[in-house]
Amino acid sequence: MTLCQPISSILPPAASPSPLLPSKSAPPDDKNVQHRAAELNSAARPNRCGACQKRVGLTGFTCRCGVTFCGSHRYPEKHRCGFDYKGLGRDAIAKANPVIKAEKLNKI
Repeated sequence: MTLCQPISSILPPAASPSPLLPSKSAPPDDKNVQHRAAELNSAARPNRCGACQKRVGLTGFTCRCGVTFCGSHRYPEKHRCGFDYKGLGRDAIAKANPVIKAEKLNKI
């Protein structure tokens, strides 16, 4: 073995070369990326605000979207909340007030 030998003659032949770079596949959906980012952000830093990354400690507010926020970002308008509050209200009203329909009266 000399120092001028090519590396391919020193290494045993591999059945399939492993790629160093990941293969290009279909681009991920934006919704999946946002969902995973939200999961990682909320799971990795439970004591930090989801909007400004300020430490919240025991005074953190957990929104219905599942992220913890500080006192200034606790309202849905302040942190661009994705939860559908109007839809929740519509469903609650529809369940609480069922449609009551009386039978028609025969005219004399």
